[in-house]
Amino acid sequence: MALEVVTEFFNEILEFKNSGIYQFVTDAFAQFVIWSTVASIKAKLFMLSFAWDVAQQILVNLNISSMLQQAWASLDSRMLQILTACRVPDAINIILSARVTRYVLEFLGL
Repeated sequence: MALEVVTEFFNEILEFKNSGIYQFVTDAFAQFVIWSTVASIKAKLFMLSFAWDVAQQILVNLNISSMLQQAWASLDSRMLQILTACRVPDAINIILSARVTRYVLEFLGL
């Protein structure tokens, strides 16, 4: 009885040495890859939010909105109605914000 327990104990140790260590290292590496991937995604999301805030501040500092309002004011009313109905001012705003955000992301090396 005691000899069987000792034999089984040593067999378990040998089995862990032969296959358990490989499984342990594989599982540990998989957990590390999962953790590092999630950390990378979270960091990129944070940097995207940061870049968006910086880009908005750049647009405010350059006073782009007043220049756009002056350009819109110089258009005749008929053209202004057509462009507003086609939502051109919204499109310009989206494109301008996206371009400045892209510039900031490239400046940050992302």
